Amino acid sequence: SSAPTTVVSSPNHQFEPSRRRRDEDSPLQTGRLVNRRRILSGSVAVAGIAAVMLVAGTIAGGSGDQSTQTPVAAGPVNVGTNLSVGDAGQTTSGLQARLRQFPTDWASWSALGYVYTQQARLTADPSFYGKADGAFAQSLKIRPAGNANALTGQGSLAAARHDFGRALSLAQAADRIDKYSSANLGVMTDALSELGRYPEAMKTLQRMVDLKPGVPSYTRVSYSYELRGDLKGAKFALTSALDLAQTPADAGFALRYLGELAFNAGDLPTAKRHFADGLRRDSTYVPLLAGQARVLAASGQTEAALRTWQQVTTALPEPAYLIEYADFLTALGRTEEATRQYAVVDATTRLFREQGSNVDLELALYDADRGRTQDALRSAQAEINRRASIHVEDAYAWALHGVGRDKEALVHARKAQQTGMRNALFAYHRGIIELSLGMKAQARASLTSALAINPHFSPLQAPKAKAALAGLGGPSTP
Repeated sequence: SSAPTTVVSSPNHQFEPSRRRRDEDSPLQTGRLVNRRRILSGSVAVAGIAAVMLVAGTIAGGSGDQSTQTPVAAGPVNVGTNLSVGDAGQTTSGLQARLRQFPTDWASWSALGYVYTQQARLTADPSFYGKADGAFAQSLKIRPAGNANALTGQGSLAAARHDFGRALSLAQAADRIDKYSSANLGVMTDALSELGRYPEAMKTLQRMVDLKPGVPSYTRVSYSYELRGDLKGAKFALTSALDLAQTPADAGFALRYLGELAFNAGDLPTAKRHFADGLRRDSTYVPLLAGQARVLAASGQTEAALRTWQQVTTALPEPAYLIEYADFLTALGRTEEATRQYAVVDATTRLFREQGSNVDLELALYDADRGRTQDALRSAQAEINRRASIHVEDAYAWALHGVGRDKEALVHARKAQQTGMRNALFAYHRGIIELSLGMKAQARASLTSALAINPHFSPLQAPKAKAALAGLGGPSTP
């Protein structure tokens, strides 16, 4: 049969045309892929991929009964759209009003579950997970058979809670009912990636791109390039996503990742420009503000960075941002303030766990960096027993290093880098592990690589990388 259409291609590389290239010839076979949308916090495993809906109750891919065809005042929001905080609130109110009038409208119950999942992403309030659970359960109670929308929604919710095995099972069940839902293919792609099943994830992503080119699929394509170290391809795909953005929220979403791509490559001026442009498009999207805080801190604008981080953590108190803010305070020697922030991190992670979220990956790195080595190892071991993404491999390596098991740690540190992704933190962790094993030449090369990729990769760890490299005689030469 003919090859599928390759919708996004860079001048020098095409996105994985699965039937055009034999598996053994694919650059993807040299490593594993992981989804860009993975969150270091507990709130967003699937930001921008969880489908939203037509507020009228007709979700793409589903038909609905006669009662689902009457629109409400909130207006339509197409599947795949990224909602702003204001849009999410308005949409929720519209759906709740509709369900008071039509309580057996299964499609609107499913739609409400989608919006609650998005609200968890936008607010870092894990109580929305329970509300989403209830809405999806009600949809399935009313329509237990053939309800692909609710299954996709439950899959996106499971992914948001970092339960990727359940997310995959639910998305596969929905796919058996409806093979033409791009939103469901996004959930399936993410779950497969986070479980370390990368060839399957890439085949599913190709289906998604072929079915519906747009912001959700193109942002995933960008990360497939980034994972292989192809930053030009990643930028090309994100720029394509931005060109297709039809709402301020979609534009802000694409610009966030353009900014992060630049920042992770150490390009502060470009990162600053993208984050500012994103905030002009969607001033309510807090991850853009977090990007600005990182740029300010890396540029030495300390007071402005502190003010911005305080804004970020007040508006979106998710663990990743709380940790970054606390680490920045620690790096500045503001120990008392940092201690208070770390206490908030501990309380927040407990809250996420109480709401059914898995935060073992986040806790493994967090505890390892705090010297709580046994706690870090327990979390990392639990996570690697569930999945083997490159991020989990890195966290497990770092936890093993913390308890002195450096030979084992190096095996996993190498696995974390097997895709060719240019990740400064991965290179730093590997360098420190190699140094602990007395592998000075290798450690020097790894630490040189970390700082070459991004000299601002962490307010706490980047200075340690510089000090360790200085002790080894400075950067190695190519």
